[in-house]
Amino acid sequence: MSDKKNIVEERKQLIEEVLEAYPEKAKKRRAKHLNVHEEGKSDCGVKSNIKSLPGVMTARGCAYAGSKGVVWGPIKNMFYL
Repeated sequence: MSDKKNIVEERKQLIEEVLEAYPEKAKKRRAKHLNVHEEGKSDCGVKSNIKSLPGVMTARGCAYAGSKGVVWGPIKNMFYL
């Protein structure tokens, strides 16, 4: 059990190290999206149902941009040929 606690503490310290790279305002917002899941808890505490910030690439935006370039790009080129 103490090994699991050590792992959780190490990962929490790692998250703190990652957050130190951000400016204070961004750090405060980003901290809501990073957390360590602890065994026995039903919720990890990560907030995901919030509006995205302008200029930040979300998973949805990444999927859209990827499909637009990877799928529609060659199809568009086919019509030009």
